[in-house]
Amino acid sequence: MQKKLFIFVLVFLALTLSACSSKDNSTEAKENQNESTEQANKAADNGEAEEAKEDEAGKVIEAPNLPEDAQSLLSYTPGMFSGTFYDDDETAIEEELSKLPALKEEDGEEEVKKYWAKLISLFAEDYPDPNEVVENWKKEDFGNPEIGDPRYEFKEQYNVEIILDASGSMAETIDGKSMMEWAKESIRTFSANLPKEANVALRVYGHKGTGSDSDKKLSCSSSELLYEMQSYDDAKLNEALNQFQPSGWTPIAESLIQAKKDFAKFNGDKNTNIIYLVSDGVETCDGDPVKAANELAASSVAPILNVIGFNVDSEGQTELKKIAEAADGTYSTVRNVEQLQAEFDRSQEMATKWLDWKINAESQNIDTVLAREETIFEYKNEFADKSSLEIRNLDKAILFLYKNDQISTDQREIFKTLRHARYDLTNKTENELYNDLLKLAQESYKEIEKEINEKYKQGS
Repeated sequence: MQKKLFIFVLVFLALTLSACSSKDNSTEAKENQNESTEQANKAADNGEAEEAKEDEAGKVIEAPNLPEDAQSLLSYTPGMFSGTFYDDDETAIEEELSKLPALKEEDGEEEVKKYWAKLISLFAEDYPDPNEVVENWKKEDFGNPEIGDPRYEFKEQYNVEIILDASGSMAETIDGKSMMEWAKESIRTFSANLPKEANVALRVYGHKGTGSDSDKKLSCSSSELLYEMQSYDDAKLNEALNQFQPSGWTPIAESLIQAKKDFAKFNGDKNTNIIYLVSDGVETCDGDPVKAANELAASSVAPILNVIGFNVDSEGQTELKKIAEAADGTYSTVRNVEQLQAEFDRSQEMATKWLDWKINAESQNIDTVLAREETIFEYKNEFADKSSLEIRNLDKAILFLYKNDQISTDQREIFKTLRHARYDLTNKTENELYNDLLKLAQESYKEIEKEINEKYKQGS
């Protein structure tokens, strides 16, 4: 009996141990399987991350072709950070730079040049057009029959209309005041300094409604002559200027169409008609401002259209320049109130010369060549300032990319070489333009315009 019991116990223990062993083996196998799966997934994730990193580094960077000469430098579209000091907008600039993919370690000069082209597209400055120098000579030499443009001849009456952008974006502040406040201040000063015999008018647009889609129809129909063409009256002009604040959309085309009606009584044959269009951006009301400008220029009004881009971006500059060109007018970018006032002052000087002629006063003898040379020096200094700003910004951008591990040490050296080549181009162009303009200063307007357009006409 004891023997049977002993055998039974042995069999029971054997079965129990076998079951436990089987369970342990199953658990261990499952754990091993889970661990293998986890390692496989981790490896796959790492592979995908590495592949994504390689794809990011291998992205094709799109950018316009780099300028290679004076003409292409002048026609190149200014970058989004044109006119901006790196340190003043460091966060936004470095956020944009961080979006660029890191170059691969093995990437050489060809890939770096594509990257460099992208940097130039971000920081390229808006270099001044030499055609603007000649246009300013016309204004300064107003009344000279040699100009050969009837719009610049002395006539019986002198009329100026200011068409002012009152869209919502004019609320942006510069040096503690809104752009609208600065514009109003400049208009007051300009109008007060006009000869009492001259006429002035003020039209505003985009001053009704808001920038919301629901107000678009209302705002886009808002273009109003708040101060009709008449001699300067301080109280009336201030009353007009106090009637609006920056508000809605930007109906430039409609305002140019209405401006033609404002001058209905002032035929260009007997009137010198000046229009200042001040805007901080593009047409947003689906109009065609280029067509409207062309039709205005072809009308009996025969105005001199001066388009002023007030703290405008590169897209705005491009459109506003086209508007000026369509009317055979002038375009200027201004970044602050001093530059805005300087543009208005040019017309005030023209008006003073008109008054001198009108009352048969003895004209002041001005050495025309010296006067032209002064504007050339100013042009050269402006060009040099923009070149200097551009190079400083590019230097800081290259340093950031290097510290952010987006470019290697060797690639940084290639960037430095390209940076020197860029400076050589801008410096050479600056001196070339300066010397050419000095020679042109002693020639007739017909010869000047022919030569300057053949050599430097933007977009040709």
